[in-house]
Amino acid sequence: MKVFALFVLSIAAVYVLTACGGAAATPVPTAGSATTVRLIVPRADNLQYLNFWVAVGAGFFKEEGLDVQVVVPPSPRLGAQFLLQGQGDVALLQPSMYIEQIAQKQPVLVFANLLQNDPINLVVRKEVAEARKLSPDAPLAERLKGLQGLKVGVAPNPPTRLRILFASVGMDIDKDIQVVILGEEIYQAFEGNPIDALYAHTPFLEKALAEQGAVLLVNQSRGDIPELAGLAIHALVTTRQFAASKPEVVLALTRGVYRAQQLIHTDLKAAEDALFRSGVPGLQPHLVEALLPIYQPAIPWTPEVSVEAIKKSNENIFPVRQPPQDLTKVNLSDYIAPQFTRQAVERSR
Repeated sequence: MKVFALFVLSIAAVYVLTACGGAAATPVPTAGSATTVRLIVPRADNLQYLNFWVAVGAGFFKEEGLDVQVVVPPSPRLGAQFLLQGQGDVALLQPSMYIEQIAQKQPVLVFANLLQNDPINLVVRKEVAEARKLSPDAPLAERLKGLQGLKVGVAPNPPTRLRILFASVGMDIDKDIQVVILGEEIYQAFEGNPIDALYAHTPFLEKALAEQGAVLLVNQSRGDIPELAGLAIHALVTTRQFAASKPEVVLALTRGVYRAQQLIHTDLKAAEDALFRSGVPGLQPHLVEALLPIYQPAIPWTPEVSVEAIKKSNENIFPVRQPPQDLTKVNLSDYIAPQFTRQAVERSR
């Protein structure tokens, strides 16, 4: 039996949900005049969902008249299934989940983009950077060629993006570096792992930087790699039925996310404070402080979704073991709702 957290965010209280097998994650209703919306989140501690958590902690959803109840399914892979089964009203999904539903012509609607640039970055051991005179300010080709022959640790899924990164300067990861696939040991980052560099996202990234003296060599979150920028990496998705029956709720969610994105870009300290008020478990100040400046440029200025961003995400960031979806038989514009962002921005002027 495994324990999963369920956050009833209208009062910033935390409930614990016990889920066995495929058991439903049923939120606890709260009293009040706010409109309740059940929002499915794959993990309760993932800071790739930064602007969502900031919106929660800053009280933006509450100010928009929403009682957002976060539902965490037993497995992150069940997010889309929970949405289509009616166990939530909206889901926060990554491309491999929502694009799969689009390819299958499920009645889903993507309405808010939460992450536009790749959250995966390349860090190296400090002693390696010093020995090879690797500078984060050097041209990208010079930085990557400085890693020739070294061991680069990476989780099982991101090698697709690692290949794109090195190919952008004419290099081949099969020939120019030694790729080391890390399983559970990635949680240790450099500690105890015989690797020279690490290609990873949160929480491994900030651990390497803040606790192990690593050097950030390539910041993909800044958008420096064209193929890995301008994407729709994490998005809010609902069903067509919910969007048609409660457009005001979808708009309110979009406004909350938009306000959080503006806060992250204009006042990172206030965004950090909101993050700590959000109820995300296990946050540590030194790790958060190391991560937020890196992830700030990865957050879009508005949550507007586009056909181009979804196509690009499908082509470039699917896991190694899951090929891109065939989208030739679907009209992607039927599965996105950019009008909610446009209305949210207009109302904020």
